[in-house]
This record gives sequence, C-alpha cells and structure tokens, in this order.
Amino acid sequence: MTEHMLNMLVALSGIGIGVAGMIIAYFINKRINQKMRLFNERHQKIRYQAKTLSWNITMVGILIVWVLAILYKGISFSFFLITGLYILHCVSMLISTVYFAGRN
Repeated sequence: MTEHMLNMLVALSGIGIGVAGMIIAYFINKRINQKMRLFNERHQKIRYQAKTLSWNITMVGILIVWVLAILYKGISFSFFLITGLYILHCVSMLISTVYFAGRN
C-alpha cells in the first residue's frame, strides 16, 4: 500500500468516524431535549428561520465558488462537481416545496 493510499484511507475513516459521532450525539441530544420538552412551536419557528437563512447563504456560497472554479481552473472536474451540487441544491428545494405545498 502506497503512502498516498494510506493517507486517503486515514482521511476517509476519519470522516466516517466523525459522521458516526454526529449521529450518536444527535440522537442523545434529541432524547434529552424531548424529556425536557424543549421542542415547542417557538423552537420550530426559530429552527425554520435558521434553515431558511442557511439555505440562502449556501446558495450564494455555491454560486461564488462556481465562479471562482471557472476563473482559476476553467471548465474542469471541479466545475462539474460544483454544478452537480448546485443542481442537487435546487432540485431538493423544488421537491420539498411541492411536497409541503401539497400537504397544506
């Protein structure tokens, strides 16, 4: 095994361990907060507003990185990765909008 492959394996395992830790912490935190009855309407409104602002900031960030990728790397693999992320971002917004509009 080359040094490059070993470094990549360590990095990927670190990401996996980090994601597993986040999932465990999420469920522990959710259970504690449900016992304390912290999930009320006020909490939901604040969370929805934060998600909306985060969504808008992410959209602007993707567009800025998209332009920078074109300027510095040209039309290359990074451009297509960012394009795929942008399309996923927009399509998920469309699907969730249609879904929640249909529920109401």
